[in-house]
Amino acid sequence: MSPDQAAERIVSSAIASAVRRARLLAIAEAVGCGFAAAALSVLAGALVALGVAAWRWRAASRGSIIRTLERTGPDAGNLFVTADEIARDALTVKPLVRARVFADAASTVQRVDVGAVLPIAPVVRAALLAAAAWAVVGAAHLWRGPVSRTASTIAARSASPAAAATASRLQVRVAVQPPPYTGITQTTMVDPEQLQVIEGSVLLLSIDASASRVSVDHDGRVEALARGGDGRFADRLAVTRTGYVLVTTDEAARRAIPVVVSPDALPAVRLTAPGRDLVYAGGNPRIVFDARATDDYGLRSLVLRYTKVTGSGENYAFKEGEIPLTVTPASGRDWSGTASRSLAELDLADGDMLVYRAVAADARPGNGTATSDAFFIEMSKLGVAAGDAFTLPEQESKYALSQQMLIVKTERLHQRRAALAAGEFTEQALNLAVEQRMIRAEFVFMLGGEIDDEEVEAEQSVELQAGRLQNRGQRDLRAATIAMSGAQKLLTAADTAAALIAERAAVTALQRAFSRDRYILRAMATRSQLDPARRLTGALGDAAGWRRIVPDVPANRRTALLQDLLRGIADLMARADGFRERALVSAEEALRIDASSASLREAAAELQRAAAAS
Repeated sequence: MSPDQAAERIVSSAIASAVRRARLLAIAEAVGCGFAAAALSVLAGALVALGVAAWRWRAASRGSIIRTLERTGPDAGNLFVTADEIARDALTVKPLVRARVFADAASTVQRVDVGAVLPIAPVVRAALLAAAAWAVVGAAHLWRGPVSRTASTIAARSASPAAAATASRLQVRVAVQPPPYTGITQTTMVDPEQLQVIEGSVLLLSIDASASRVSVDHDGRVEALARGGDGRFADRLAVTRTGYVLVTTDEAARRAIPVVVSPDALPAVRLTAPGRDLVYAGGNPRIVFDARATDDYGLRSLVLRYTKVTGSGENYAFKEGEIPLTVTPASGRDWSGTASRSLAELDLADGDMLVYRAVAADARPGNGTATSDAFFIEMSKLGVAAGDAFTLPEQESKYALSQQMLIVKTERLHQRRAALAAGEFTEQALNLAVEQRMIRAEFVFMLGGEIDDEEVEAEQSVELQAGRLQNRGQRDLRAATIAMSGAQKLLTAADTAAALIAERAAVTALQRAFSRDRYILRAMATRSQLDPARRLTGALGDAAGWRRIVPDVPANRRTALLQDLLRGIADLMARADGFRERALVSAEEALRIDASSASLREAAAELQRAAAAS
């Protein structure tokens, strides 16, 4: 092959290679844009893909590629266009001129970077937009929503004078300080896409920006920063929940950083010995207690606490105490503790009961305690061999016992009222109200439900026909449940004095109902029989023509916001101007909707990558 033919082949191969690359990029970009638009609908995806393909394919023609090479080639001087016309016989020249043109074109085309002339950035941007759009779709099921808010917001911000300005310098350095008790060292990141921190961590922001004003938006709290002596802007943020940090400048530079907060889990506590309920008829056996506790960052204490119950009827007495454990730390995060006590040392007499549980606290400040399952030790002459399964007291006594325990807790809270802050006292009273509601709910469930008017129901029931005219058990039970409801309302209002009166009235009514001559559950007389003729009766015509009415779907603000965000992403592909600014605003909108959603955090990250690639 002669040198002239070799030069012609080099030029022809380079042009053909550039045309192929341009067409492949056009197809890839069309597929990416179509896939992104398909998040709205399949038809929209197909139309967008066809539109982008037609637009890009026109720009990938041989003539367009040659003109592109001509503009970007160093000192091309219309060389590629001339070589192409000679190759197509559109221009007739002498052999010497032909050889000279192709030799110069071959020398020039070898210095052209096709990757820079036909960059892959548009394809990457389309792929990132598709990933962001489908991440939004994955955040929730999309219903039909109102007119787009995000798209209009983006358009409004893009139309501002700052949006047209050249992007200013903005670098965000974040130092994460975990809580001191965790023992984790500080870490520093520059322009992070996402932060994973522990609850209670502190973020130290150091912002390098060319702008004169910088503001930081942390979960809706906006603060303007002043430039420090080192020329940087600084801020300190304490994070307690998942959210975001948004840094903006007066030169339209912005950076959104999702912050994912992992809560410090409570310790895991378990009693491995005895690990079951025990009942003893007598003797003085020795009981070995063994407790284990683990925590993700470290333990502070491990103890065995108990509640001793003595008495019966209305005269229950409660005593709380603590059995010291001999603690053996396997590590700072894994402890075990043992103790041994005899029944005499526990001071248990016949009829007494000891409820015990292990309690562990982690190293966090405040109340980071967790409790194991509780077990019983009971002294009863009716008991069998030690180690047999423990049987709970009868249901009736169980609920009287629970209500009496609630009275003890309320009395203690009422006595400490002066020493507690108003907010703390109200919170503890609300906790007792929840406990009262649970006792009442379980009690009502045990009775088989409530009757709107118990007295009317009793007068018309077969119990009177069966000779139980003197039965007042149902009325006492009704009075007990009403008193429990009143106590719950008073505890919710933090009125412990009045709540104690209602709680004691509930116990008094329960004790009356639990006497031997009362009937706790509604029962049918033994001589009453069911009438089979009354089974499944009624007019069948009443059932004809019935049709279930489907309720209207309630409005869902989150879904509407997600739809608007998706429309904003579609608007990014429809308009080429101000892409970077509008993509960053869309990323902010995704985090404002719900920063705790992994899908929306992923969408925000993809949008910021697309903005950086533009």
